[in-house]
Amino acid sequence: MSNDARRGSFLWLSHGPFRFVLDVFIAFAAMRMAFAFSTEFQRLQEPGKVGHVNTDAAFYFAFLMGVSANIFGLYSHLVARQFWPVLFRVAGANLLALGIFAAWVFAVMYLRVGRWVLTQTFVYCAGLMMLAEYCARLMTRQHKHRLLLLGANQMARDLSAMVGRSFLPIEIIAPTGSDGAAGGIAAEGIEPAGLGVDGLSQVCRDHDIDEIVVCASEKLGNRAVSELMEAMNMQVRVSDCNAFVERVFFQVAVERIPAEWFLQSDLELTHPIYLGVKRTVDIAASLAGLLLTLPVLLVVVVIVKAGPRGPVLYSQIRAGQFGHPFRIWKLRSMSVNAEADGPQWAGTQDQRVTLLGRFLRKTRLDEVPQFWNILRGDMSLVGPRPERPEFVEKLAAEIPFYKQRHLVKPGLTGWAQINYPYGANVTDALNKLRYDLYYVKHSSLALDVQIMARTVGTIMKGAR
Repeated sequence: MSNDARRGSFLWLSHGPFRFVLDVFIAFAAMRMAFAFSTEFQRLQEPGKVGHVNTDAAFYFAFLMGVSANIFGLYSHLVARQFWPVLFRVAGANLLALGIFAAWVFAVMYLRVGRWVLTQTFVYCAGLMMLAEYCARLMTRQHKHRLLLLGANQMARDLSAMVGRSFLPIEIIAPTGSDGAAGGIAAEGIEPAGLGVDGLSQVCRDHDIDEIVVCASEKLGNRAVSELMEAMNMQVRVSDCNAFVERVFFQVAVERIPAEWFLQSDLELTHPIYLGVKRTVDIAASLAGLLLTLPVLLVVVVIVKAGPRGPVLYSQIRAGQFGHPFRIWKLRSMSVNAEADGPQWAGTQDQRVTLLGRFLRKTRLDEVPQFWNILRGDMSLVGPRPERPEFVEKLAAEIPFYKQRHLVKPGLTGWAQINYPYGANVTDALNKLRYDLYYVKHSSLALDVQIMARTVGTIMKGAR
């Protein structure tokens, strides 16, 4: 395969929208095949027979399949791509889509859909999706995206470690820089501040490089820039390290960005249409959430009152947009005297959490009262999770740009929540900030929808 074709396969096969379109097509084809191979369906389509769902319904199932696959994280390359995890996600996505489809056909269209059709659809769709996944993995494994890191410094080592932990089909060609080559390719005089006339171009030719990531800690010299421009003429992509991390890993390298990053990113934090639509969705969703969960809340109230004495609701002061404090409400999941020794982070196996509280936290029911905060405008459905002011001051003293996560409203769920596990220390806060700043820069309706969809999958797994 040529360099151009390999580069194209990497970009497309690892791209979420492409996989969404592919899965929608697969789901449509699977249901049409199920209809075509079902003699019972063909017989019931005859005049005078009991109404059965028409083949046009395959369009609806295909759309549901795309949404369901997103919920189960099939379009995120940050999740494991091993066979069994992918198979479970594919099976779960199919069952969810088929369940919603069958319920919708029966309750809304007042039609029937045969169990044999649904069974065949599940087998065909899941099988074809796994086949597509296998083909994509095979193609990208045989033709990996070849990356040259320009600079053998800590920045390059950190990026190399990130790639190693990921499930991306990327092959790193040994970093080269002023402090020597890190194995593989000889330095050949290739230095960030003074490249040889043919140095970098020759390396790109010899090793079939797809992309150069500049990890230089100092400003590049004129000769280095000329070499990089020549590499671009060879159709080799050239990226800054921070931009590469943002584009590929959907996070911001907090430790390495300058303060000017916030000025150069052209942040659209006051776009009237986006904010208007987002606020409308917040109001509608919070009202619906409070009404739909009211029966569950009443049951929880009865259970709490039947147990040890203590309030049902629990409130804390949190830092909101621009750092303005507000009072957040939650169902109490800890013992009454949980903070007798002062504010402290909640751990994953926190002994202060009650038995009922563990269930509430696992199902996220403890956060239902926050719909009231959303209705009031203190929070939004999507945004960085609000932190306590005591922790904000502590974290801001240790983590650069921590307070800049408050440039947008805090949310019930967020980009960090679906991409990083529950954390309770400074290191976890730093890792989550990388995702929070990505959201601050790239916030949009499309990203909000993706976050809300994948949050459903997180709740279904009980991950917290």
